[in-house]
Amino acid sequence: MARWFRRSGGDGAARQGAAAPPASAEEPLALADRLRLEYGRTGDPALLVRAAQAAETAAGLYPAEDLRHASALSALCMLHRLRWEHERDTRLLERSLEYGRRSVEDSPPGDDNLPRHMSALATSLQESFDQGGRQQDIDEAIVLYRACLDLLPGDHAERAGIESNLANSLLRRARKYPDPAVLDEAVRHARAALAATPPDDPMHAARLVNLGGVLFSLAQSGQLNHLIEAHEMYERGLRGLPRGHPARGQVEGAVRRLRQLRQRFGF
Repeated sequence: MARWFRRSGGDGAARQGAAAPPASAEEPLALADRLRLEYGRTGDPALLVRAAQAAETAAGLYPAEDLRHASALSALCMLHRLRWEHERDTRLLERSLEYGRRSVEDSPPGDDNLPRHMSALATSLQESFDQGGRQQDIDEAIVLYRACLDLLPGDHAERAGIESNLANSLLRRARKYPDPAVLDEAVRHARAALAATPPDDPMHAARLVNLGGVLFSLAQSGQLNHLIEAHEMYERGLRGLPRGHPARGQVEGAVRRLRQLRQRFGF
């Protein structure tokens, strides 16, 4: 996401003709990005409020034809989702979705950042599905992630992350609306994401866990042959997760259940 903010302020955007901020002021998208990164380090929710204010300034500063306008709206989508995760105020999630839709709609032709805008909206739609369980939310997220993959070249640096997010959306859908074809597609994307993630990448452990989760769901659907690989993926992922990782307890629970199932069924 940091690359997204910084690239949105490059030469291509400047040629769109927006008035530049005063030389003494920090460019508002750069300020929003800096505050967001500081939030990630400190967890101070006031930083998210200030980052959203900076992104609002950028959205008003840059006209619709400027690439930075859509980037500012997409930033607001992400920042309101982060505030939602912290405050659990549904109005924040609703605003996140509004900004996300506007960023996709306002992205001008030829905008290389469009996949990022679609991905930000899709992530908020996943949150909305988790909150309200509306099928249309997860279906829209899946459509957006698939469209991102259509737009990104095979060697794009962000493709693995999109593949992983799509696998997670498909898994969410299959858990509520069982469909073997959806799980099969989720496995394909989870494997592709893991294959494209080097072992020393910070996301490698999470992608091992993601693949394990899809394989575990296949096993729970009756395809018990996936139990062994699911267990292996979870164990490897657990070894790579930091001790304080918020998902660690959930992964440890999955490992215990997989051990029990393997003992029960003789795997």
